[in-house]
Amino acid sequence: MMLPLLMTPLLALADITGFYASSQMEVAAAIELEADGKFDYSLDYGAVSEFAEGTWTSEGGTIYLTSTKMQGAYKAPAFVREPLKLDGNSLLLRRYDTTIRFNLDDSLPTPPDRKKKL
Repeated sequence: MMLPLLMTPLLALADITGFYASSQMEVAAAIELEADGKFDYSLDYGAVSEFAEGTWTSEGGTIYLTSTKMQGAYKAPAFVREPLKLDGNSLLLRRYDTTIRFNLDDSLPTPPDRKKKL
């Protein structure tokens, strides 16, 4: 039956929020996709250190990042619908000369609501 196969990407995207980290050699990277459509991203790769925040949307098996603030990008533009490919519980980002694999890290406790005043 084709219907369950066609619905799989939509079901997977329904719960993609969370904290993702990379454990590749010579790469330290993380991205957090928040339920309200915002993201935080950081990358240390060789001599490159960059940080971004902004909004994310999804279409099919792809997540798109659009940065509202970006620092440290080395000869790379800010994110404007930058594609992240969904691969199981991982996200793939093509950046500089490599593909960075972010794996869902659900072992961390949920951080407090940043918008709530203490």
